Amino acid sequence: MKVFLLPFLFLCFSASLLAQNFSSTDPAYIENAKAGEAALKGGEYDDCLAFYATAFAIKQTSFLSTLRAAACAHSAGKTEIRDQYLDKAFELSPDGSKGIFENYDEFDYLRETPFAQMVSDRFMIAFPDYSPSLAEKLAKVRESDQAQRGLMREYSEKYGHNSPQMDSLWKIQTEADNRNTSYIMGMIDAIGYPGKSRVGDQASTAFLVIQHADLEIQEQYLPILREAAEAGELSWSSLALLIDRVEMRNGRPQIYGSQVSRDKETNEYFFSEIAEPHKIDSIRATVGLGPIQQYADNWNFTFDPDKHIARHKKE
Repeated sequence: MKVFLLPFLFLCFSASLLAQNFSSTDPAYIENAKAGEAALKGGEYDDCLAFYATAFAIKQTSFLSTLRAAACAHSAGKTEIRDQYLDKAFELSPDGSKGIFENYDEFDYLRETPFAQMVSDRFMIAFPDYSPSLAEKLAKVRESDQAQRGLMREYSEKYGHNSPQMDSLWKIQTEADNRNTSYIMGMIDAIGYPGKSRVGDQASTAFLVIQHADLEIQEQYLPILREAAEAGELSWSSLALLIDRVEMRNGRPQIYGSQVSRDKETNEYFFSEIAEPHKIDSIRATVGLGPIQQYADNWNFTFDPDKHIARHKKE
């Protein structure tokens, strides 16, 4: 059986997908959180506040829902509750709150208002060392890191993994990767890992570049990225992907189930060998990754640990 490892795509799976994950499985919470979101988008701000008040009486650990509630309060002219919700959102996640405010469509109408300054002020209080210029540079690096990779799955399925179209994509991407790797290595050597306290939601950009580098470079910088994760500057869910890649490149099974392969003959997607497939969900949970089947759904295949073991024993 011939297989190839899929080119790694940084699958944060977009804001819209993230928004479908709720902080509570309580049906009443989900119902009211959905109703609050709809009321915000519909301009029904008092109703929005009522729905979120009911939801938060059950649980309030979602900075997304809390920021939405703050937006409703601001638009309803209820400044005291707005400030309470803003403070809570930034207590839950300063970088997350800033990121969703800047990227979610429902906040578009607030971006040129005093509410935007309130968001910025709270972020700067949380991260006084934040560098907008460095974050902007990393955003450009991230764009070039993902530009061709964003097309690779589509092109591979349409034209074939070894097609001239794929070769062209890889040529462009490899040139960008070489530039980005030199730039990021120099940055880390000079100032340390550029984590979220310095660059906010660009904290994973340097990780992305190292993730796509040669094994020697990955192993050289893995301890530094691990220190960044332990300090809260890089998410463990990101670091787990690099750990898996390093393990596999050294001929060992992956730990967190982040790496997917495809059978070149049948086009079937499957997970590259996992060290403990029967414990994988609990292992993934330790670094903030969701259930492995939820991840497999992105390639439309089912994960069965026993079949997984049998497949790799056969190989």
